[in-house]
Amino acid sequence: MNSPAAPEYRTDVLTGLVSLIAPARSARPSARHPEPHISRTDDPFAEGAEAETPNESFAVRKPGTAPNTPGWNLRVVPNRYPAVVPITASVSDVDKPPAASEFFPTAAARGAHEVVIECPDSRSRLADLSLVEITQVLLAWRQRVQHLSESGEYQSLAVFRNEGFSAGASLAHCHSQIMATQTLTPLDQQRHQFAVGYQQRTGRELLMDLAEAELSAGERVIMKTADFIVMCPFASRAPWQVRFIPLLSAPAFFSEASDHCLSELARLLKQTINALEVALEGEFSFNLILPHPRLDQPPQYRWMLELLPRIGRHAGWEYLSNVEIVTVAPEYAAETLRELIKAT
Repeated sequence: MNSPAAPEYRTDVLTGLVSLIAPARSARPSARHPEPHISRTDDPFAEGAEAETPNESFAVRKPGTAPNTPGWNLRVVPNRYPAVVPITASVSDVDKPPAASEFFPTAAARGAHEVVIECPDSRSRLADLSLVEITQVLLAWRQRVQHLSESGEYQSLAVFRNEGFSAGASLAHCHSQIMATQTLTPLDQQRHQFAVGYQQRTGRELLMDLAEAELSAGERVIMKTADFIVMCPFASRAPWQVRFIPLLSAPAFFSEASDHCLSELARLLKQTINALEVALEGEFSFNLILPHPRLDQPPQYRWMLELLPRIGRHAGWEYLSNVEIVTVAPEYAAETLRELIKAT
């Protein structure tokens, strides 16, 4: 059987686990050992290399500069190697997934996949961006989330950032990605079900009650402001995992977050990354993920930002059980980061 030409979801009938089969992604530039600074001539995201990317969907530009030319501070472009079929694309009969069967459940993977190029030069680390630049990135996320949400075409939306080879980065240049899909992922469905079930039982919001419980316990809290609680999750999925939970003063949808809220998040994020670099004794690979409430219904849970350092590996047990072995207790991680941030 030939590989599918278009991305498709496949479900394993033995476990219920879903995979997104997207062979075209294998054509991405592969940077097995990305250098901290790659040359401008080899960097398709650098200023002056605009022809190396699809036309920009959004940009923060210097006055008087034209789209897809130099003179920008941040650009958003469609992903050249998308993990989903754009909903505007016509899918030929050859590209259509085979009819689903009892043993081979399959569904077309359609949506939008964008890249946020976070700076015009070849910096590779979020820690190297200024507070103003990180805020600019978050504001661009908000703009694109708002645009994709308002289209009415998608159920699920997420923002993510892979920094370092161990976190899945294929290019060193600072960038993040946004994916919107027409179907909910299993984890989206689970988040929604947990939140709805809790709300029906208690009349309250699960994430807000969890935040209050963590504040009462105190031992996993790193920082608290008027808008956020920063903490290490009780059942962390990775060593040194950190969650940034917006409190009731922030809206449930990320697209409605205020400039002040995102400026505060940028500050907390930069402080946390700087502290992690001290705790981990240098640069580290990490994933930054922003799961978002489903778009086709009133929100039952709110967005949050999660930082997952990638300092370990998945091995046999993790694949066998889908249970992570976490080698750093979240209580220790939170105490360490709390003290490091206080000392700055």
